[in-house]
Amino acid sequence: MSLNKFLSILVILFLLSSCSQTDDSKEIGWSDLIPFTSIFNPDDVKFNKSLNGKVVKIPGYLIPLHYEAREIKEFMLVPYIGACIHVPPPPANQLVYVISDLPWENDFIWDPIWITGEISIGGQDTIISLNPHETYQANAGYEMIAHEIIDYEY
Repeated sequence: MSLNKFLSILVILFLLSSCSQTDDSKEIGWSDLIPFTSIFNPDDVKFNKSLNGKVVKIPGYLIPLHYEAREIKEFMLVPYIGACIHVPPPPANQLVYVISDLPWENDFIWDPIWITGEISIGGQDTIISLNPHETYQANAGYEMIAHEIIDYEY
């Protein structure tokens, strides 16, 4: 077999293998949740309607809302560590309310994670309890049904 033929077959196999790996999710960042507008009004919270109903992958930190033992199935995804613990919480377009059928079990809830799932625009008012004496309300502008939760690798 000639070298050219061998290299051609190798390139074709590489292209076929890369095309066969389908990932329907779009990796986004927190700035993608805020639509670009030419006029900035800090009192007007806007949402990125083009993401509504899409499967996305976004990194963040979780604030547990409902859990049993170490199994967290409902949480708030926030852009930075400590968000929602300190008042005031981030704006609604920077909070994602997440529901997962697969529980997240991790001893280190302050570590960043990746969430993959379907995101939708929709307000979710949630009471966050820091301790029995401190609670406050946070309004998540996005909701997400998590298909996968994994550790964020640096």
